[in-house]
Amino acid sequence: MNLKTTLIETRRKLHAAAETGFELDNTKKLLRQLLSDISIPPHEQAGGLIAELGRGKSCVLLRSDMDALPLQDGKSVSYRSLQEGFCHACGHDAHMAMLYGGALLLKEVHLAGKVRFMFQPAEECPPGGALGMIEAGVLEGVDMAFALHLAPWLPYGTIGIKEGATMAATDNFKIIIRGRSGHGAMPHECVDAVLSASHVVTGLQALVSRMADPLEPLVITVGKISGGTAANVIADSVVLEGTARTLSSEMRSKLPNWIENVAKNICAAFGAECELDYMFGYPVLRNTNGGIEIAVEAAKKVVGEEKIVRLDRPLMGGEDFAYVLERVPGAFIFLGTGDEQYPYPLHHPCFDFDEKILPVGAELFRELAKIVLRDA
Repeated sequence: MNLKTTLIETRRKLHAAAETGFELDNTKKLLRQLLSDISIPPHEQAGGLIAELGRGKSCVLLRSDMDALPLQDGKSVSYRSLQEGFCHACGHDAHMAMLYGGALLLKEVHLAGKVRFMFQPAEECPPGGALGMIEAGVLEGVDMAFALHLAPWLPYGTIGIKEGATMAATDNFKIIIRGRSGHGAMPHECVDAVLSASHVVTGLQALVSRMADPLEPLVITVGKISGGTAANVIADSVVLEGTARTLSSEMRSKLPNWIENVAKNICAAFGAECELDYMFGYPVLRNTNGGIEIAVEAAKKVVGEEKIVRLDRPLMGGEDFAYVLERVPGAFIFLGTGDEQYPYPLHHPCFDFDEKILPVGAELFRELAKIVLRDA
């Protein structure tokens, strides 16, 4: 078996079959066939797939996400997504292929315990798929858990590891602003919801720069504005939708009140009203000390110490693997794919990478499992 060829072929099949959320029928069908063909048949659990290898009291969990993004694939390649409007622009196709590769390699290893392979749905759409699988028992008997993620911001072939807080808590919010409609030429007879909304957007950035501790990471982004019906009609309502990213529970707990106070007072100044719907999402992802030690040891075996990047800052992106690491020790690890030939970032419709990296991820999964079960 040529591992590189096998994993590239696997990744391309999964890429072409891109699906989102929990609607992953074709993706799971492909994975079921692949795993059954190597005598590790998976079973369904809370919208995901679980497979196990080995036996014994000790158990290590290795996880991959399965879902794509609701984006049109912008690449002109033979493996371009066949699903209109869906695209693996965050590397989850690679994660699945690498975890499958880890299973292939671990089949050849004498294991002093169990390896549980977790293929998870809906990572990209909170509340996500991890909690459902946890509630269904995916972590029962698990001693440690690990996951990988492609990282185009790191040099190709490096492995990035961060101690402690590694990714942010990710909350979403919706602000509904209500004014009073009327003729665009007679604004004095109306309450302009668009004007109010515009000031709310800038006010939220003032919240970041003037109400929050400048040494405390905070991101507030309004990513969607909806409102109005015509160029000459003053809008009676506007909806702002956004995301808030934090690294401390104290800051996170303050934000709903802060956002609501800023929005309501700005709207009141213009005669408008508003209401806030604040939706708490994934918690902060924190790598544990024991997980970091094992990740470093595994990375040394696979790429060498000179290619380990010790990250000194967390990312403000989020991950529902955070729920797993709240319950068991482990680590979330980054695999560098930075390459001038593949310049696009994650979540870009043209995101791609040099597929020769796939065996590196598979080997890292193998070493993580071996080390945990060796020391258990």
